[in-house]
Amino acid sequence: MLFTHAHADHIFGFDDIRRYNTIQKCVIPAYADSATLQDLRRIFDYITTEAIPGFYRPQIDFRTFDGAFNVGNVRIVPLQVEHGPKPTFGFCFECEGKRLGYVPDCKHIPDATMSLLKGVDVMIIDALRHRQHLTHMTVEESVSALQEIGAAQSYLVHLCHDLDHATLESTLPDRIHVSYDGLEIILAP
Repeated sequence: MLFTHAHADHIFGFDDIRRYNTIQKCVIPAYADSATLQDLRRIFDYITTEAIPGFYRPQIDFRTFDGAFNVGNVRIVPLQVEHGPKPTFGFCFECEGKRLGYVPDCKHIPDATMSLLKGVDVMIIDALRHRQHLTHMTVEESVSALQEIGAAQSYLVHLCHDLDHATLESTLPDRIHVSYDGLEIILAP
């Protein structure tokens, strides 16, 4: 698991990971920056790497990232973005010559991060609504960022109830789409 930041809408389903411990019969690694990890340990202080008889708790191996790292043959590059007072990250996933950018919560993508995202095969980005918001990109801001990134395919996420899926989809430029439940993205080598 990868954590972008510790806001409630991104972490409060975390306790449900315990079912995956049971299915996989293993401790699951969870990666975050040090500030987010500190929040996760405080909020979920009962999480452990050990199975405790009689308790059904997530078994998580918390791991701090402070730069690029690998999980199997996937290289993961944390990307700092602006979303509020605490650090927030997106990620660039690289595997077998393909790259996918993932920035689910942000108001602004700094130049250094933008340069790392340019030319990704697929880009997934925050687009809350049309009206301005203090900590999220508008649809227009997201489309502008996506046009600069130049991905072959892009998907808008973190949409609020102000947006109608079909209406928004019909107004977007080519190669930019609205995400939906059950969407699968295949990056063929």
